[in-house]
Amino acid sequence: MSMKLEEIPRIRLGFYPTPLHELPRLSRMLGGPRIFIKRDDLTGLAFGGNKTRIIEYIFADAKNVGADVIVASCGVQSNWARQITAAAKILGMKPVLILRTAQFGEKPKEYDGNLLLDKLMGADVRIVKAPISADVSKEMAEVANEYAAKGHRPYILYSEPPIGVFGYVNCAYELVQQAMEQGIKIDYIVHASSGGATQAGLILGMKMQGLKTRIIGISAASRPKPVLVNDIKRLIDGAAKILGLDINLSDGDVFVSDDYELGGYGAPSNDVFNTIRTVAELEGIILDPVYTGKAMTGLIDLIKKGYFSRDEAVVFLHTGGLPALFAYRGFFGSP
Repeated sequence: MSMKLEEIPRIRLGFYPTPLHELPRLSRMLGGPRIFIKRDDLTGLAFGGNKTRIIEYIFADAKNVGADVIVASCGVQSNWARQITAAAKILGMKPVLILRTAQFGEKPKEYDGNLLLDKLMGADVRIVKAPISADVSKEMAEVANEYAAKGHRPYILYSEPPIGVFGYVNCAYELVQQAMEQGIKIDYIVHASSGGATQAGLILGMKMQGLKTRIIGISAASRPKPVLVNDIKRLIDGAAKILGLDINLSDGDVFVSDDYELGGYGAPSNDVFNTIRTVAELEGIILDPVYTGKAMTGLIDLIKKGYFSRDEAVVFLHTGGLPALFAYRGFFGSP
């Protein structure tokens, strides 16, 4: 049975609408196009970020099935894990995190960045020495069984499910409304693409409104481009089926660039660090080295290559991730 978007169970955890404003100094430096920024770093849940919109639907499902423990995984500096932890605490659930060492290789010697926030909020953190692409489903199942044996009802989040897509369907509607109020026609949206639900929701949301806004995902290198593209298509299909929609995707609808992976997931990159400095100095906007820094590096390079015309409007979706910046502080010099 199909459902309307407003009928999908949701627990509101963020603060919306997030701001949409122009970056005139960056646009001027690059000679156009008009660049706007959608501030989903300000969603408000434990330093904010894009995952807040997604997990509002996931936690509604978890609560509906009576879960009192949420089991999730990602990297040791995960924004996903941080926002899941915050949401779990708000809703009276126990967050359990299986975190890969990922780009850092070794288990951390101190709490920093997102990991520090996870600890402060009381998450049960289990660190696994493994790359970001490693399958930790066995470890997740084991810890879920551990909690189930104590009488709990765990909910395992192996990956972003189709219901999470609705968070960015909502964002697409919100963004279009803001653009109309400001007299803007959005030609492109550029963002960091990793889990897939953000890009899937933006694509589906624009199609539901009959708009041809192009969504450009800049890969954060958490997995190969073909895998990410297929997952985005799967998520769009799954979400559309829940809504009873027949969505026809063309080959060009799901566009992901892997030209700016710059050494791999979370790898220190001078190009990205320079982008972070430039945007901070010009606009007072802080980006992170893993996701938004790479995405903005990609956007700036595409502008320099003439991908956009000067009179077009491009929205950069700021997906958050700021706490991870502190784990890279050594790369920005010393006083």
